[in-house]
Amino acid sequence: MKELLFGWVQDIAFYTLLMVVVLHVLPEKSQRKYLQFFMGIVLMILVISPFLSALGLDRQLDETYARQTYDQELQEFLERQKVIEEEYQRHVEEKLDEAREEAEGLKEEQREQEEQEEETAPREGEGSGIPEIHIEIGKPKEN
Repeated sequence: MKELLFGWVQDIAFYTLLMVVVLHVLPEKSQRKYLQFFMGIVLMILVISPFLSALGLDRQLDETYARQTYDQELQEFLERQKVIEEEYQRHVEEKLDEAREEAEGLKEEQREQEEQEEETAPREGEGSGIPEIHIEIGKPKEN
């Protein structure tokens, strides 16, 4: 019991000393009141911590803090996940639109090529404009 009490007093003394050093090192006076407020809350927690431990409330306090922290982190994660999914969906739609446009462009080019081939291809019954040459190969004639 003495060791527990001695450790508790030692923690409070060390923290108080740390508070004084930090407040003297702090360059701006405007932030002093915020730092004193925060340090006061921490000091109060240090002072009441043995009583919380004796009543078993320290574990409950830790669990409550962990649960709240977990819930907050889960919410942030779900929000980030939603944003990422929306960005991914938008990206997929853009790529799909680009692929459709490219496919339409390729179909148009193919139609144009087919039309050009139809225009330049010889029609049935028409010559290609190149004269035909017939050569007969056979036995040489004797004189």
